[in-house]
Amino acid sequence: MTPEAKLAVLLAAAEAPQRDYAFEAEVARRVALRRAWLTVFALVPWAIVGAVLLWGLSRSIGPALATAGEALTPLGLTLTAAGAGAALALWLSRRFSPA
Repeated sequence: MTPEAKLAVLLAAAEAPQRDYAFEAEVARRVALRRAWLTVFALVPWAIVGAVLLWGLSRSIGPALATAGEALTPLGLTLTAAGAGAALALWLSRRFSPA
């Protein structure tokens, strides 16, 4: 028997490999969860640095931010209302579109 014939017999006798979809889904879920936690842990040092910088600058920029906050409140409310209106218009256009 030639090597090609032996290989053909071997491949013809082999069944398709069985797949456990539940196991694959669980492994994928655990990998995604692990990646998410690693991303969160990688951001912790940057959050600490940002908090320390803001704490250090709070005495010098605190009064300026308070007056800027009072001045920018109407702008924030206007932008919020415009964003909500745009989101509502988009939702309604998708909800009632014929396609």
